[in-house]
Amino acid sequence: MNLLHHIKHTRAKQKRKQPIKRDVFNQICSLVKQYDLKESFLSVLDNVEDDLSGENLKFNRVKLKAPMESSLFSLATKDEYSLTMSIIDKVNNSYLKFAHSPEEILLCGPLYRLNPTLGPEKLMRYHFETLFLHERAKANHMKT
Repeated sequence: MNLLHHIKHTRAKQKRKQPIKRDVFNQICSLVKQYDLKESFLSVLDNVEDDLSGENLKFNRVKLKAPMESSLFSLATKDEYSLTMSIIDKVNNSYLKFAHSPEEILLCGPLYRLNPTLGPEKLMRYHFETLFLHERAKANHMKT
């Protein structure tokens, strides 16, 4: 391959359109707006561990994710921006960008601690409660 052909080939690859990926900020900001979350959500996020005892969650059926429309670019008020950044800072793990509801935001941390290696296919398809219960059952089974 001569130099001219190599340069043309490289430039042609660079000109291909790349899809815009939703980032974690836009995902969480969309949830903040859609569910009208307030600062009180942060205190719920702090206390989520207390509510996850084995008696509180029952496995009835596999929950699939509900489709969610989120914008590629979020225009947020000062309060929405502040809340979004606070949620991102508190949760701070890779599962957050797959959350489709406030309940899934709450389960991001506990699910990540149970299994930090879940693939994007599972995170996009199944509700975090289903994944959490599955991972907790696997952990309990391994202990016995």
